[in-house]
Amino acid sequence: MPSDRVIFVRSSMGRKKSAAGRMGTVLFVLSLIAVNYWVFLKDTLTISAPSLEQTVQPPPGTDLPAPQLLQTPVPITTEESRPATTVAGELKRGETVLQALQKLGVLTEEALPVINAMEDVMDFRSAKAGNTFRIEMDPEGKVVNFEFHQSAMDIYVVSRTDEGKLAAARKDTKREVKIASMACTIQGSLYRSFQRCGGDSRLANLFMTLFAWDFNFFEQAREGDVARMLVEKIYVEDRFTSYGRIIAAEYEGQSVGRVSVFHYMDPDGIEGYYSREGRSLRKEFLKIPVDYASSEEANRSKTAFESKKVKENGRVAVRYPAPANAKVWSVAAGTVTFAGKVPKEGWVVEIQHTDGYTSRYAQLGRIAKGVTEGAQVFQKSVIASVTDRRGTLGAYVLFSLEKGKTVVDHMKENFPGGDPIPERFMSDFEKAVNRYLDELRSLEVMGLEDSQA
Repeated sequence: MPSDRVIFVRSSMGRKKSAAGRMGTVLFVLSLIAVNYWVFLKDTLTISAPSLEQTVQPPPGTDLPAPQLLQTPVPITTEESRPATTVAGELKRGETVLQALQKLGVLTEEALPVINAMEDVMDFRSAKAGNTFRIEMDPEGKVVNFEFHQSAMDIYVVSRTDEGKLAAARKDTKREVKIASMACTIQGSLYRSFQRCGGDSRLANLFMTLFAWDFNFFEQAREGDVARMLVEKIYVEDRFTSYGRIIAAEYEGQSVGRVSVFHYMDPDGIEGYYSREGRSLRKEFLKIPVDYASSEEANRSKTAFESKKVKENGRVAVRYPAPANAKVWSVAAGTVTFAGKVPKEGWVVEIQHTDGYTSRYAQLGRIAKGVTEGAQVFQKSVIASVTDRRGTLGAYVLFSLEKGKTVVDHMKENFPGGDPIPERFMSDFEKAVNRYLDELRSLEVMGLEDSQA
């Protein structure tokens, strides 16, 4: 019958080794150590060079082994041999310069000293979306050079000196102003016409803004009208960057007749735009409430923004289609009597002017900071911005002007003009005007070309 007990049996393998066996093991380990030493350590030992007295000359007739050529060493990349890192960026809407630098991997402790140094030559509060910058850093992440572009002419630089300090300066640019002439027949919108004649939407916006006191191109321009002008073109480093002032302009239209505008600076240093008779172009009211020239979308757009008289929410007004986020300005100086939201009309601003006039701006995207009830505004003060919605009608501003309780047609209203040129300067002004008129009316209706007028 099998037993449940477990019986352990000692194996003979567990006996202790003899003394001879132990000695053999020791010798085997020592031989392994000797072989490893010979293979791996012998050639790596560094022996100090002998002194001159210890140098042993080889016996005569003994041939020395030929020296072996050293292999070409593999270069080791160190911090000093790494190239500097250069990154570039562009400010986004609502973004600070510090935030833009941080997004590109610049450490805060490196970015802040650069910004502080830049404040000696530039106010960063004037930085806006679209401004570009470039920053160069050494291998350790320290800023070596920082360049900030507000425009082609407004470039600011911060560099690290030999002493390790940051120094800021405004970069000198080679700037040249040329005078361009253009005469163009209107076919389609003013935008398309100027582009066809060699200009662009920027120039069209400047032209419209110049005549904003006199008429509305969106309503009063006609096919076959002619626009002529002399305008400054600004070149930086031999590259065209922007337009300067319009020196003289004339619009010959079927609806508005012939309207001329001239820039003039009198001997006292007072400058402005004046009519052929020497009256200031500035009038009490503008004809257009939207600053089309301020909008990047309008500058790029090939679409005409055509205004239209409508009756919306029981009010007779003019609908001004406009680029998203374009600036809306006050058509005259006055006091804000309402700024807030109205059902079905969105954000609304109402302004009380002299002589019983009240202007009203509805369907706005947002109201400008500081535009509240009781605030004082001036002509061309920015009071709001256009919405960024993309509905069936697109973005637009609903504008109306009332005198007392009656809606008036602001396009036909005859508003008083500004002060004329002083009598003592009229002779000088007339000489300048005659010179400009001779050049304007000698232009062929063609494209835009540079000249030294």
